[in-house]
Amino acid sequence: MRLQPCLIAAAVLLIPVTGFAQVAPAPGWELGVLLESVRFSRGLVDAAAPSEDLAAGLRPAAGTGIALTLGRGGPAWRGELVAGWAGMRPQADNASVAVLDRTTRLTRWRLGAAVTRRLLGIGVGSLNLGAGPALDWWRVIGEDRVRFGGAALVALRLPLGTWALENRLGVEFSGSPFVPEDAGEGYETRTLVSVTLGIVVRAPL
Repeated sequence: MRLQPCLIAAAVLLIPVTGFAQVAPAPGWELGVLLESVRFSRGLVDAAAPSEDLAAGLRPAAGTGIALTLGRGGPAWRGELVAGWAGMRPQADNASVAVLDRTTRLTRWRLGAAVTRRLLGIGVGSLNLGAGPALDWWRVIGEDRVRFGGAALVALRLPLGTWALENRLGVEFSGSPFVPEDAGEGYETRTLVSVTLGIVVRAPL
């Protein structure tokens, strides 16, 4: 996966330091801003190809997303709502060649929810695991397409005074934003898998 430079730098600089007392998250509401890089599997594949390596496919190219989060909880369990946007371009490829369509833009709006559970403390922070449903509203070649899915994430939460920062890795399974007519006869849709790496900054309300 190709990661955004700002995400790599933040992950390196914010590795927790051992030897300090752990700080439990304060209960209450938090407002967060999420910045993430996202990479997708193919959502449309040529089913008539003799092998998977030769099969042409269509996917959203790697892109960047931003979202607002609203969360509430206590030291162990937390819940959150997410509303976000991501922009990318369509990419046609097989095992040897990839062609990026720079004349067309794909847009994804997302509404999601998640419940997270604190697993263990690491240095001054904590490792958390979460999951929840998602509703994706895609804009594809001037057409609106709504897809449902589910996501899971693992997050490293670090205290920043009264604020908090999370480095998170997530995966989602959802319906493909493409339909066979987008590519031609013989193409079939596939479950769209997306992998995200992001940073969330949270402030108490």
